[in-house]
Amino acid sequence: MTDDEVLAAVKARVQAGRPTEWRDSLLTPAPASAEALAEAERIIGYPLPPLLRRLYTEVANGGFGPCGGIEGLRDGHTSDGPSMLEVYLQYDEPDPDPEAPPAPPHGVLLFCDHGCATWSMLDCRHPEGQMWRWDQGERHKCDLMLREWLSMWLEGKLEDGIPGDLALEDDESWHWPETDSH
Repeated sequence: MTDDEVLAAVKARVQAGRPTEWRDSLLTPAPASAEALAEAERIIGYPLPPLLRRLYTEVANGGFGPCGGIEGLRDGHTSDGPSMLEVYLQYDEPDPDPEAPPAPPHGVLLFCDHGCATWSMLDCRHPEGQMWRWDQGERHKCDLMLREWLSMWLEGKLEDGIPGDLALEDDESWHWPETDSH
């Protein structure tokens, strides 16, 4: 699917009251303002992928997409807890919990909650928005861009986030250390 086809298909789903798998609703947030886009890009330090900018400004400020929907910008949709940008700002907090996994790299956002501590993440360092999988703190960069991820969702081929076979192992992936039981 092209960006225009994804945009039209997402818009049609939202207008039909089926913005996500988890909820049917005609109540999605209003589109994001130019100010909310500028603020997000300033906080993240990278531009949002062009397709995402269009979705936020032409469809809704989050609340559509797989599972419970993608996170919004200021005044947009949030899953339980702090907003996507508030979580992102916490990456730099001093004295992180030593039991917690390390923060994702700058430019990578917790983007879509799939439940049970599983998220799809968006890497804004890549112009097209490379997708990552976060599962119980472990993270994997994936061989998948935002447009492909949304296309898979629209075609009913995206179950519970990102399929494991798309995960890439690289130096930015992270796994819980194995413990020695001796």
